[in-house]
Amino acid sequence: MNPNLLPQQQHSATVKPLRQQFINRLKIKGLSERTIRNYVSIVRQLTLCYRCNPLDVTEEQIEHYRLFLLQEKKYAASTINLNMYALKTFFSLMKPKCSIMESFKPMKTPKHLPVILTREEVEKLIASEKNLKHKAVIMLIYSCGLRLAECTALKPAHIESARMKIRVVQGKGAKDRYTILSERALFVLREYVRLFKPNVWLFEGRVNGVQYSSRTIEKIVSKAARKAKLGKNVTPHMLRHAFATHLMEAGIALPIIQKLLGHTNLKTTINYLHVSEQVIDNVKSPLDYGPAGGIS
Repeated sequence: MNPNLLPQQQHSATVKPLRQQFINRLKIKGLSERTIRNYVSIVRQLTLCYRCNPLDVTEEQIEHYRLFLLQEKKYAASTINLNMYALKTFFSLMKPKCSIMESFKPMKTPKHLPVILTREEVEKLIASEKNLKHKAVIMLIYSCGLRLAECTALKPAHIESARMKIRVVQGKGAKDRYTILSERALFVLREYVRLFKPNVWLFEGRVNGVQYSSRTIEKIVSKAARKAKLGKNVTPHMLRHAFATHLMEAGIALPIIQKLLGHTNLKTTINYLHVSEQVIDNVKSPLDYGPAGGIS
């Protein structure tokens, strides 16, 4: 099923001004630059499919487009839901009284347990990396629970060693927060800063002042995992998951983990956590607690 085979309308010359107006309203809404780029791209793809002003798209066309993403593009349900949410946002901002998206409910997404690195695997990952800058990147993401974009946006001034804190500026949801600074990570960071002398960003490329991209950090983590022979496709986000899970296993309260991760909702934090089999093995039945417990 190809949406381009459906009847097309003439592409409106007002699309470009509409695009800028949409961007402006997303900025006023306080969305991040990355989210804005994603939403604008999603609306643009719909526009290219039907070659018309997106405000003129019909409910039937959007339904066909959703089927096209599912059956032809083979997109996952979560990706299709993101597309539909972006379109809902577009119509709510650009055509407030329009009810075109009301019938579109999120598709069910399969629930999978996250792949979590053990503490031993994290240690192997760190030990396998001999490049000091790359080692600092890996240690910082794991030890502080940073998002990938938060790591790329760090500046030397954000490392507040006197307080053993890291200041995360304008993280997800345009929120600032503090997270913990590891003593081991600080030791490596100091040596890295002494040798590499970063200028603007904490992690910069070979050209002075150019910050590391998200893709560069993904490659660093993936390559280290291969060198460590972990047998897992490790991503920076997995290190953030491991941070949360290992804190939970250490007995840290969920609201504290929530604050360190920068989550607004505790439910989001719970979704991050994976209870290891080792922790489950150590749990006793409540029947076995107290003087009545046990079999004589």
